Amino acid sequence: MKKPGSSERLRQRILSAIEAGGPQSRASVAHQLGISRSTASLAISELFDDDLLETVDETRAGRGQPGRPGQLIGLRRRSKYLVGIDFGRLKLRVGLFDDGFGLVGVVERDFTVDIPALEAIEIAATETEALLASHGVARAAVEAVGIGVPGPVDAKTGELHAGSILARWVGTDVTGALGRRLDTPVYMDNDANLGILAESRIGAAQNSAVVLYVLLSVGVGLGIAIERRVFRGVQGIAGELGHVVTDESGPLCRCGSRGCLEAQISVNALAAALAPTHGTIGPDAMLELAVRGDLGARRVVADAAGMAGRAVGALCNYFNPDLVIVSGELMRAADVVLPAIREAMARVSLPRAIEQVTLCPAALGEMSELYGAAFFARQRALGAPLAVAAAVMPGDLHASH
Repeated sequence: MKKPGSSERLRQRILSAIEAGGPQSRASVAHQLGISRSTASLAISELFDDDLLETVDETRAGRGQPGRPGQLIGLRRRSKYLVGIDFGRLKLRVGLFDDGFGLVGVVERDFTVDIPALEAIEIAATETEALLASHGVARAAVEAVGIGVPGPVDAKTGELHAGSILARWVGTDVTGALGRRLDTPVYMDNDANLGILAESRIGAAQNSAVVLYVLLSVGVGLGIAIERRVFRGVQGIAGELGHVVTDESGPLCRCGSRGCLEAQISVNALAAALAPTHGTIGPDAMLELAVRGDLGARRVVADAAGMAGRAVGALCNYFNPDLVIVSGELMRAADVVLPAIREAMARVSLPRAIEQVTLCPAALGEMSELYGAAFFARQRALGAPLAVAAAVMPGDLHASH
């Protein structure tokens, strides 16, 4: 039971730190969070009382030393599963993860952002049930479900903002509907935020301080991590790179503006640009052509990557990152995309702003968002017993990598 004087925020930070960095000493937790040992000890004792922490022998944690027995603190082991659902821009993926975030199984099917919310929820629920059944996992053994969606999610309410690429979903209680269908807690966030969360935990960004995660697909997304925390802004709209207007007389965007970056460089727009020479083809076919060396396909991909690179170069002037990760279906033609982005960044950025920037693909490939959904589900499930205020943004990444 929580004692008077304990900070809900502090308790959540302690859980996030231990979850990210693994078993560690009380002194290490205090040092990592910049608090006194006595303050840390009080909050940690309460978390033990709430059965959220347990002592871990150093030998079990792989850190034991001869003649020096000791104990660390770690999250109480749960023997529970997590489900991640990525409502991707071209694919729907459902993944089953064990308690250590190992991928047990995954299913994938074609998906379109034009599908109505309730229909998509039913499809996701059906795929989840089939996945659980195929691995002999009961629904009661699932701790939580995380959802990634290609649109801004309100940091306080967890609902989709108007102007989302999922226009037909706005106003639908997505998490509530799926939670009732599966009888399991469900949590939702923007897919690019989940991508950077996963890459920060087990991917390319584990040792980076300021990271931009650029998602190039049917839409254009951006995840931002600063000092291992996902930055969402006041209302969860931070990172809407796709709706930066680059041409006021350009094509109409789903959001109602003209000339948004997304309306010009989405994979759908690139496929349409090839129609005069290649006929009507879809995004997957366009990308396959680019991979196989088709000159027209590679040209439209390079032009799109250049536009993305100019936008990312401007962001480098604002954020001065040490890492830029590029993900999404467009990266199937990475040999075209990365050089074009790098060249464009060099043209528009201050030299000092990019001199220490590493540009690379997502280590988890097109699975980053799915893994991120599982990490996010665990974070929110850990926070639920603490009654963390809704205004506190999830996604702390106080890792000790």
